[in-house]
Amino acid sequence: MTQEDEIADLQKELQQNPKSALFAQLAELYLAREMTDEAEALVKQGLKFHPRSISGLILLGRIFKLKKQANEALTALTEATKLASDNWKAWLELAETHLELKNGKLALFAFKKVLFLNPKHPRARRAVAKLELLTADEYEAELFQMKKLPESFKDSKNITTLVSDTWAPPDEALIRTLSYIDALIVRNENEKAMSLLNECSINYAVHPEIESRKLKLSIYESADLLLPRSVANASLSRKKIVKEKQIAALKMLLRRIEVIKSDLLRA
Repeated sequence: MTQEDEIADLQKELQQNPKSALFAQLAELYLAREMTDEAEALVKQGLKFHPRSISGLILLGRIFKLKKQANEALTALTEATKLASDNWKAWLELAETHLELKNGKLALFAFKKVLFLNPKHPRARRAVAKLELLTADEYEAELFQMKKLPESFKDSKNITTLVSDTWAPPDEALIRTLSYIDALIVRNENEKAMSLLNECSINYAVHPEIESRKLKLSIYESADLLLPRSVANASLSRKKIVKEKQIAALKMLLRRIEVIKSDLLRA
């Protein structure tokens, strides 16, 4: 079947069923033939019926980028990553958009998400290496101000609310801290990096961006460095809560690793 025949068949299908999810497939073909306006109209119409379509939102972001409307692209792609936080293609498009808008730190964060989900992606690896070099010397330890953990989180009953398969993106302060930590790791200052990660754990509780770096560093550092500094003098009750959090975080990371392994095996 030729591309013209495929387009004709999809057009016929959408005429008969305007609510068909095949709009994204047809829009891809339009873009391949540089029919940008037609693709935009089709995707916008399709998203009215399928507002949570990840492929539709990614396509809309790509279309806006082609039309030099980066801010509009940012809105669509941000929504795509919120709806599908494990979709590396959405994160890649978002990273490229932030790069176009000269949002270096946000681009770095998005590229790191791509690597978390697709560790061998060549473009993301190059981008992270370059952006780390450009931003690492901006960060000094005294610049970081972290939010204290809410009192309600200190209750062991709330541990399940700290760990889930979905999580909120880090705020600006945590993004800056993680970038500085990554720069320290690149320079093999592992003990300093681990110390900052432990500070993050105290202030932000369990977060996969923090725990994944701890797991990476744990092959280099001694076990006592993996514990927050406050644990040594903590009560038995507090130690139990910390231990439960760490176990929950490791279980979550293992689930993420299994998902990545499955994706690589299917690739």
